[in-house]
Amino acid sequence: MKFWSSMAALILFCSNLVAQDLPEDWICKERIQMLNRLERRSNSGVKHGYLIDYYRCKWWVNPRRGSYFKGDVMAHFTVTSPTDSVGFDLSDKLFVDQVYGAAGNLSYRRAGNYMYVFNKQGWKAGERDSIGIRYQGNPVNNGGFGYFVYDNHMKGPIVHTLSQPYGAQYWWPCKQSLHDKIDSIDIWVYTDTGMKVASNGLLVRSKVISDTLQLYIWKHRYPIATYLVAIAVTNYAEYTDSVYWAGGGKPMPVLNYVFPQFLSTAKQETKGVLPLLRLFDSLFVRYPFAKEKYGHAQFTWGGGMEHQTMSFMVNFSFDLMAHEVAHMWFGDMVTCGSWQDLWLNEGFATYLNTIAVEYLKSKEDSYQRLRGMRGDITGKDNGSVFPKDTLSVGGLFNGRLTYNKGAWVLHMLRDKIGDSAFFMGCRIYLNGSDRAYGFGYTPALKSSMEQASGRKLDTFFTQWYYGEGFPYLKIHWQQRGSQMKITVDQIPSNSSVPFWNCKVPLLIQGRGLDTLIVLEPVSLHSEKEITLSFSADSMIFDPFVKVLAKASIGGLNMDKIQNEPFIVSPNPVTSMARIFARNPSNFEGVIYDAVGQKIWSGSSQETSINGLAISMDTWPSGPYFLLINDNNFVYSYKIIKL
Repeated sequence: MKFWSSMAALILFCSNLVAQDLPEDWICKERIQMLNRLERRSNSGVKHGYLIDYYRCKWWVNPRRGSYFKGDVMAHFTVTSPTDSVGFDLSDKLFVDQVYGAAGNLSYRRAGNYMYVFNKQGWKAGERDSIGIRYQGNPVNNGGFGYFVYDNHMKGPIVHTLSQPYGAQYWWPCKQSLHDKIDSIDIWVYTDTGMKVASNGLLVRSKVISDTLQLYIWKHRYPIATYLVAIAVTNYAEYTDSVYWAGGGKPMPVLNYVFPQFLSTAKQETKGVLPLLRLFDSLFVRYPFAKEKYGHAQFTWGGGMEHQTMSFMVNFSFDLMAHEVAHMWFGDMVTCGSWQDLWLNEGFATYLNTIAVEYLKSKEDSYQRLRGMRGDITGKDNGSVFPKDTLSVGGLFNGRLTYNKGAWVLHMLRDKIGDSAFFMGCRIYLNGSDRAYGFGYTPALKSSMEQASGRKLDTFFTQWYYGEGFPYLKIHWQQRGSQMKITVDQIPSNSSVPFWNCKVPLLIQGRGLDTLIVLEPVSLHSEKEITLSFSADSMIFDPFVKVLAKASIGGLNMDKIQNEPFIVSPNPVTSMARIFARNPSNFEGVIYDAVGQKIWSGSSQETSINGLAISMDTWPSGPYFLLINDNNFVYSYKIIKL
């Protein structure tokens, strides 16, 4: 406590000094002008008794002295109904020094991580007022993703925040909800000299106050969800890139705060976000915060967080930058209106990462990414995108379901209604008058996609958003002459969906020719006969990766069995290949990988009526080479594992 007492005196002195040089009037006048322009939102679901208009947050943070923290947060609000108290979320581990209003100190009561502030005269509906809360303490992380973290990187200490989903209250008094966004915010951070502060919006002032204290002031003038307010404080190196929009216009700054030890490599890597900004800007709507900035601030958590206008990043890989910048549209401009709708943030960001790979790298790279996500999703038979327990942070941020399956739902929706309608539906969703810079829900996305496509999507969302699991498909084919019979048996992985309405795309190959057919079964067992102009060798399920299913394929060309000594089918193969012999005989088979290592061997003694099975489920994708020795000849076959 001795340290803090002396520090408090210094802060008080410095606050007075700043007040002389940086009068708050310039912020207050701007705020009043802004409020006059605001169209007030009404929301019957709003909690706490008010709509939040504006925050002025003053925080004292010195990572060189530890995690002890002091704040003076003033909330400006509009009362929604007559009341004598309004509420704020604030951890009971933080000590409140004073609560005040325009007329002086106010009484308050604390109840766990909540506090009620009272007004003897009460407030009328529609009345605007402000309350200030001065507090201090060591914020408690209390689970989640850290919330308020004191840490060290290679060249210094760092304090950073990450409030998603329930952590804002653990470090500042706020209205923690997904019902009401903060219309405007100013963030003042006092810290040690040599430190830099990263936060939301524009840096409007950086001032050295003394040999041991400096002030950063960030101004953000877009609506922002409480959990997206953030600060990071350390000895950052700083530089700025610029993004030039298609069609011209003023370039926008892309601000980068990075650890000094990574400055040279970061300068090259962060340029990769510029084409991502331009891509998403062209596909959806103008970058939502174009009047301010986009930026990165490096932190020590093992991932990234889409704090509005400045993503906090562990590194600057293509995938991480794509995911976090995508959130500026899906998550920040339009924020999920409940944690059960979190996939609207994370599923979209995951899918936009794949879209970025498709547009900026190659379609084949995007197919590989989709196959990988599909393998992860189908690794377990249960699970829906719709989370049942929103209090479980691990359940909410489930990589297999919220991220990967959410992305796959969007991918299949895009295939179902077509590119033009899908991207138009996204724009309708983002631009909705009740959603733009507000909150979005799954029914709103469904309605937007129906409006864009002219199609009803009830069954699609019932199955793929609410339903658990996916379909197992057992596909078998047989060809004689020009006639091919295809059988598809579907087994739902979970009883919540008795039958999945899904396409079954099949690429049939043979003698250098191929044809793509798309079946749409209407029952668990279906048969289809087609006429084929060539002799088939193999069949591939879903060559362009459009269906979330787990499929196995088997089949035979009966004409070839009559003429060739051995048949390997299917080829290419996803999981199981089989060797069929024209005549019963003794033979041995050996498979080598692309570098010549022997990885499998078998013999005719292991053959059943279904041929000699080769389980390739866990083998890496790529080419393999099969040699079959029947004691007379050695036959060579190339097998492709998908």
